[in-house]
Amino acid sequence: MLATELISPIIPVVNELDSPARALRLMNEYHLSQLPLVEEDQYVCLLEENGLLDLDDQEILLKNVDLPYLKPAVKANAHFFEALKLAGDFKLSVVPVVDEGGHYLGAITQENLLFTLAHFNGVHETGGILVLQIDQNDFMLSEISRLAESEDIRIHGVYTFNNPVTRKLQVILKTNRQDLSTFIATLERFHYTIEYRFDEPPSGDDIRRNYDLLMNYLNM
Repeated sequence: MLATELISPIIPVVNELDSPARALRLMNEYHLSQLPLVEEDQYVCLLEENGLLDLDDQEILLKNVDLPYLKPAVKANAHFFEALKLAGDFKLSVVPVVDEGGHYLGAITQENLLFTLAHFNGVHETGGILVLQIDQNDFMLSEISRLAESEDIRIHGVYTFNNPVTRKLQVILKTNRQDLSTFIATLERFHYTIEYRFDEPPSGDDIRRNYDLLMNYLNM
C-alpha cells in the first residue's frame, strides 16, 4: 500500500499569512500536535504545537516567525512502512505526503497508520497472541514457524522489540488459534520462555465434553 492511498482528506493546512493562534485552533479542533505549513502548494515545514505556544505574540503572521526547520515527509509512491517509520522516528501526529517536486499532496493521520498496520498484520483475525522472551542470538523465526506448523497453527503476524532492561528480544506472535495450550507446551519443550499469553484455553467442561466424545468414538 502506497502513502498516497492513505492520505486523509480532512487534515487542514496553514499558510504564511495565518497566525499562530489560528494554527493552534486548528490543531485543537482536529486533535493534532502538528500541522503542515503550505505556501502555493509547496510544503514548507511542519508546525509543532509546543513551539507555537511559546510565542509571545499569537496574532503575528507566520511569515514573520522564526520557524523551526522540521520538514519530515514521504513521497507519494513510498510504501506504507516508510510512513510508519517516519511517524515513529519523529513522533508525528500527521505524516505529510509530497510529490517529486515537493508539492504538498496531503497528510496521513496516526489513525490511518494504525488501522493499516492492523490490517497488514492480521490483528483483526481471530486467534490468540503469545509473547516470547528470547536471547537475540537465539531468535530463529524459521524454527518458531516450523513448531507452529507442527501444531497446525498459522502465524498471521510477527512483531519484535528489543527490551533495554533485560537486553532480550520480545517476540509477539499473532496466530489463527484461540487455544494455544499445545503450542505453548511445544515451545517450552524447545526451551522457549513464554512471557505472556492472550488466548482462550478450553474450560473444564469443554475438556470433559471432548474426552467423553473421544471415549464414545473409541467404544463404537
